[in-house]
Amino acid sequence: MSQSVVTIRLNGHPYQIGCGAGEEDHVANLGAEVESIMQSLIGAVGQIGEARLLAMVALILADRASAPATANNGQAAPAHNEQPATSASTESEDRAAAALEDAALRIARLTSMLASDVTKP
Repeated sequence: MSQSVVTIRLNGHPYQIGCGAGEEDHVANLGAEVESIMQSLIGAVGQIGEARLLAMVALILADRASAPATANNGQAAPAHNEQPATSASTESEDRAAAALEDAALRIARLTSMLASDVTKP
């Protein structure tokens, strides 16, 4: 099996990521999604350190991944290639976006609380 390397940028820093041949575009798209979430967080909470930002991104992605299971009462989410009706899709996307924004705000508040606890004597 052939190995490829994709360079993604997160918060201005390049990271070389290994992947299988033919997976380069998928890995690049995933990196762009992580960077997009990271930049949204930076806009909300500022530059709070890469480790914290990446931890917050991981929590947002984990929350996003768990949302379909919760919404389906534990049933598997439909495959990505299944396309629901347009109005239902838009409604679902709006709910998902609102849930993501809510999660980002909760994470930002928690991070602020944790940061203030760390700086207290």
